[in-house]
Amino acid sequence: MILIPLRVMGYGFLPLDDALRHVAKALSGKGWEDIVVLRKGMTLDDHPGYHALLRAVYNITKWQCDELLSFSVIILFMLFCISPIFFLKRPEAWAAALFVVTITNFAFIMRLFFGRPYIIAMATVVILLFAWPRLKDRKRPYGTMALVTVMMALSTWIHCSWYLLILPVICFAIARQWRVAAIAGACTLAGILLGAMLTGHPLLFFRENIAHAFLVFNNHPLPRTLTMELRPFTGDAMTAIAVVLVLLWRRARGEWDRKCADNPAFILAIAGWVLGFFVYRFWLDLGLPAALVWMAQEFECIFSKKQFSRHSNRLIFSVLIISVLYLNITNDINNRWTDNPAAEYLYNKDPELASWMPGRGGIVYSDDLRVFFATFFKYPHAPWRYMVGFEPGLMPPGDLAVFMNIQMSHGAPESFYPWVRKMRREDRLIVTPGSGREPGIPELEWYYAGSGLWIGRLPDQPVRT
Repeated sequence: MILIPLRVMGYGFLPLDDALRHVAKALSGKGWEDIVVLRKGMTLDDHPGYHALLRAVYNITKWQCDELLSFSVIILFMLFCISPIFFLKRPEAWAAALFVVTITNFAFIMRLFFGRPYIIAMATVVILLFAWPRLKDRKRPYGTMALVTVMMALSTWIHCSWYLLILPVICFAIARQWRVAAIAGACTLAGILLGAMLTGHPLLFFRENIAHAFLVFNNHPLPRTLTMELRPFTGDAMTAIAVVLVLLWRRARGEWDRKCADNPAFILAIAGWVLGFFVYRFWLDLGLPAALVWMAQEFECIFSKKQFSRHSNRLIFSVLIISVLYLNITNDINNRWTDNPAAEYLYNKDPELASWMPGRGGIVYSDDLRVFFATFFKYPHAPWRYMVGFEPGLMPPGDLAVFMNIQMSHGAPESFYPWVRKMRREDRLIVTPGSGREPGIPELEWYYAGSGLWIGRLPDQPVRT
């Protein structure tokens, strides 16, 4: 499990979305209001704990963006994939469950390499689902209660979607685990409050988090304008079939027990799958991790049998399953670990590019969030801001309307004109025209920066049209 992320990062793999802005934010030492143009009322950092931790690592190591990015990817992968083994008598069962998911939904495995703080929340859910039987202990399981509370606090402080942590507690109640639901609910509430207090502005933190969630969905008229993880999904049929096959396997062995389906992990998996038809992330962050826990527990029941318990058999099987898992994840089929479309732009050494970057106090306008991620990662200390940052819903309303019109019109040149008309000499418009040709906006002069990116600026002399 340690070698897997090391091998993947050895390819030069580079996440291309929020992981870049988290690392750059930590290095910049600036608030978001000095990085992106925000609407009024949105002032707080949405991941204060994660940026504080990355900043602390930077202060100790003096690593730059590339090293910090590799560190975050490796640590978060290991947190999710290693912590469950401490709750299992047969840790190879966890490796077997992960292997099943590599076959049915490799996109989920890819997400574990994105270096984003949602992995903290996913690990919190996994640990809770493994630890909950200990909460049934009548001898006051203070250690487990403290673990759950601390994980909830860290998840809240590090990742802003604290409200999703309530769903596992609801599933405990649906499974009629009343004592566990009460204790886990109290620990979750205490953890969320503690995590909010760590931000230094608990009430403002809650208010802006809820406002952020509404802004994300209320300002997107069509699902295609949302990021992929916020769109509805199609059911992940392969993983659903795998879960059904595990149930049928238990039935075929003559070991059917309603408890295999009437338990919190299975119920959360079903709830996440159903809610995924509204937002894919319910399945990715809650349902699929719960399904992994459930499959690991099912496999542990099988591996605990006499024929699997002999040391030689167990050793052979463990070596086999972890070797196949390693080979399946780390192979570079279809260039999945080496295809970095932003690499040319991120590491362009052409000195002419410097003269085309925004001036001090300038604003970068763009039709693509990836421009923000890549440019901010490359220039974390740059003296300019970005109109389109990590979440369009946080833009000023007028500029958000312009951006949505650009998306709805598939980047038609005329949709950019509200921005072009208010550009200054220090501002830049960076676009990705689908045709690959110079954008049809003659009011600006253009420079091709590679990877399909064109940088536009006001000319020294007005252009007649």
